[in-house]
Amino acid sequence: MYYKLHTENLKEDYSGYEEVENMLINQEFINHLTPVEISFIRIGIDKLFKEKVTSETTNYENVSAHVTCCPHCGSKRFVKNGFNPHHRQKYRCKDCRSIFMATTGTMFTHSKTSFDKWSTFIAGELNCLTLEQQSVATGLSKTTCFNMRHKLYKAASKIQNEVVLSGDIELDPTYTSINLKGTKPKNMPRYSKHRGKSRKSTSSGKLRGINHHKVCIVTAIDENDNILYKVGGLGRESADILNRFRDHFSPISTIISDDSHSIQTFVSDNKLKSEIIPSSGTATPSGKTVSSTDELHSELKNLIRWKRGISTRHLQGYLDWLVLRKKLKYTLDMRKWKSEAYMTTMMEQIPFRCNEITRIPLPVNLFTAYGEYHYGIFSFIN
Repeated sequence: MYYKLHTENLKEDYSGYEEVENMLINQEFINHLTPVEISFIRIGIDKLFKEKVTSETTNYENVSAHVTCCPHCGSKRFVKNGFNPHHRQKYRCKDCRSIFMATTGTMFTHSKTSFDKWSTFIAGELNCLTLEQQSVATGLSKTTCFNMRHKLYKAASKIQNEVVLSGDIELDPTYTSINLKGTKPKNMPRYSKHRGKSRKSTSSGKLRGINHHKVCIVTAIDENDNILYKVGGLGRESADILNRFRDHFSPISTIISDDSHSIQTFVSDNKLKSEIIPSSGTATPSGKTVSSTDELHSELKNLIRWKRGISTRHLQGYLDWLVLRKKLKYTLDMRKWKSEAYMTTMMEQIPFRCNEITRIPLPVNLFTAYGEYHYGIFSFIN
């Protein structure tokens, strides 16, 4: 009531309502208030918040105001087309004639999980909780949390898909072993590995060093903290692997890297500048290093260790999420991470449903990786 009276007084003091509206939302208005007036306003906002955001608040309420195009064809020519049984607005596209709603194709499609639980889940992912911990925090099953995780990670991929690096760019690929976590024994492309020292054998077929059993992860970060973190392919990095991501590099850039032949070929092919770190040193002649990419590599290794292995099938999703966390860390106060992550991902299109998550295509060709098993080179392995 006090806030309402105070607002009415302001309206009498100013000539136009629009001027009052602008006054109400800027810092100047706050500065004109006394501490007790601000306290009254805050109590009123807290009361409205508790009435509006409850454990039953749906995600539909957040995304319904942001429908801008058809999720099927991208057309902006659509009209309202009645309501579904839950009184949610439906739309019909004038071009492809499909019927859709605000949540169609997003990570909230066919989801009954409330806004409150999604927010709790996102906060858990930002703090690297395991599925067991997420299940306890949200009250949902591990399977539901698994599906939510990969929907969320896919929605976060837009940040990398649209990034363009410029200025001084650190480029330093890293590698991780192929992980077939979750693959059924009948679908394994190779023989099961023998674990433990007692079973170690010279005929195990295990290859040393960087080889075609490793996954190359292209890692680059520019002076503005824009990040490219992508699964490149199998084995050691090559100019062909790096050229797949050439659109993410601005023509006016300087690549800071080691003296790798493939990286220098990539630099030459795309007419970029280069500063090379000598093989016997840790910095370029001008003092530049690849410490930022090394930090990303360490975070990935720690995450793989914490998760007890990350499936290669879902590896790109984890990389996308790491990049989003880094962006939030660089740009926002920690208390705003959860809300910003939700807003960044809520409208992004997910190209799969829950029952398709375990069938997401692998980013590498397993037949190429384990071709020796099929060609009989290691046919003596039991």
